Parts: sequence; structure tokens; C-alpha cells
Amino acid sequence: MVLERLKDNWKQWFVYAARLALASSLAIYAADLFKLQFATQAGVICLFSMLSTSKETLRLSVKRILSFAVTFVAAWIAFHHISSEWVAFGVFIFVTVVFSEMFGWGAALSMNVVAGCHFLSVDVFTTDIIINELYIVLTGMTFAIIFNLVRDTTGTKATLEKNIEEVQGKMQAILDEMADYLDSQGGDREVWQMLDDLQSYLETCIMNASEYEGNSFENDAKYYVRYFQMRRSQSMILINLHEELQKIKYVPKQSQIINEYIHYLSAFVTEMNVPEEQINNLRKIFEKMEEEDLPVTREEFESRAVLFHVLMDLDDFLRVKQRFIESGDAKHIRFLDGSR
Repeated sequence: MVLERLKDNWKQWFVYAARLALASSLAIYAADLFKLQFATQAGVICLFSMLSTSKETLRLSVKRILSFAVTFVAAWIAFHHISSEWVAFGVFIFVTVVFSEMFGWGAALSMNVVAGCHFLSVDVFTTDIIINELYIVLTGMTFAIIFNLVRDTTGTKATLEKNIEEVQGKMQAILDEMADYLDSQGGDREVWQMLDDLQSYLETCIMNASEYEGNSFENDAKYYVRYFQMRRSQSMILINLHEELQKIKYVPKQSQIINEYIHYLSAFVTEMNVPEEQINNLRKIFEKMEEEDLPVTREEFESRAVLFHVLMDLDDFLRVKQRFIESGDAKHIRFLDGSR
């Protein structure tokens, strides 16, 4: 497992580590160039900020600047007016943490505490040391922003498009297998394995899509996360559907029309499909089953009840896609203009 991850991701890890190292080193170099005290702190600030995505880095930068003002005020009150060092540091920490929690600046807390330690370590609390700390923060954040914004997300987007097609293929195969299972009452080991594989694959897709969203400023950046979340919801319904199929002990004649419908449905599990026609056809099956003669035996009654639950699961499956389209995602216009 470790060797497989190393083989698949070593290039990505190498580039990521190189970016972190280069940005942090340049931040320290720049701080040294401007003859700032505690220059290494600029590299640390840059490093911690680059662990976030591009958008989060920008938000974090604003938080660091705003929280720095609170840090300065808290340090000035504590260190300039309280003679006991340990009491002053406790007051400083208390005020800093309270404001960090109040305004959601927790990500900047560690850096603010370090800045406070710098204020505490100097003999005289002067304007120069305040400006020095501010420049340290600005230097670290500047290099973090620059290196985080310089990203090529084109390859990631292309990968996500391929992931969409892969997910669709996996779902279509699962539906076809379920239809065959309903027809033959055969073994289900392969279906469960396919469902597990789909779940695992979707989690990876959601993680990659979230990273893309955080690093891209394109209008459709959020689309991929929501799309894969929609498919994950559908995959959970497929699990429930397969569990229902396993409960069938007697295969009634009505199962054939459901079998055919599932095969028919699998062809429309595509990104661009708007499932109105599939929902209407499913409604007709409901109506037809209601017109059927009542079951005679207990086994037939139980199996017919299970088939009804299967139909409801299929309806839920389609409604998830329908709600996704109606949600108004940026990319939903592609459903309307048929551009793909």
C-alpha cells in the first residue's frame, strides 16, 4: 500500500515540498535582506499559510493582519503595564485567545503568540519592534500568496472531467449488475465489491474536487464538489436498493418490467441527462403495478412489497439528480444548452 501510494503520488509530493521549501526560504531571505529581526519567523508564517489552498491563504492573510492589531494592543497592555513577566504573558494569552475565538482567527493564533514572545523578549517596547513584526508578517504572507496563486489547475480540471466519466461508468455497470441479479437471483459478491469501489472512488474525487475549488477562481469551481457529492448520495441509494433486492425470496412476474427499467435507466446515468423522462416512465410503472391483481401467496405479497421499495429507491435515485440540476450550479447551463 505504501509503495503504491509512493508510486502514484511521488511527483505531486516532490512539487509540493519544493514549493513550500522555496517559498519559505525566499521569505527568510527577503526578511534578512530588509534587515528584520527574527527573520526566520517570516519563513514559518509562509510555511503555515501555504498549507492552505489559494482562497484560504487569502482569507488567512486578512485574518493575520487584523489579528496582528489585536496582538499588538494586547502585548502593549500586558508587557508595558504589568511588571511581572509571567502574569503579563498570561494576560496577553488570555486576551489574544478570546479575540481569536470571537472573530474566528484561530488559524493565526500560533503566529500571534510567537509575535507576543518577540515583544516580551525585547527590553523596550518601541515602535521599531512593532513595525518589525508587522513586516515579518507581511513578508511571510506575501510569499505564501504568490506561491499559492501560481498554480496550474488546468490539469486538475481535466482529471476531474475524466473522474466524472469514470463514476458514470461505474454506476452504469452497478445498475446493470443489479438488473441481472433481479433477473437471475444470482450471487451478489461482485455487486458489493463494485459498490465499495464506487464509494472509495467518490471520496477521492470529492477530496480532489475540494482541492481544485480551493485553488481555482473559475466560476464553475464549486460544481465538481457538488457533482461528486450528488453521486455519493446516489451511491448510498444504490446500496439500499441492493439490500432490498436481497430480500426477494420469490421472483414475481412484475420483476421483469423493473429489470428492463433498470437496464434502461443505466444508459441515462450521465452528467448531462435531465431525468424528467426517466421519472415519468417510472411513474407509469408505479401505476401499472397498482393495476395488477393482488398477490395470492404470502411469498408473492412480500416480494411485491420489496419490489415497491425498489421502485421508491429508484425514484429517490432520480430525484437526487433532479434536485442537483435545479440547485442552480454555475455549470448547470450546460444541461440546458446541450453543449456537451
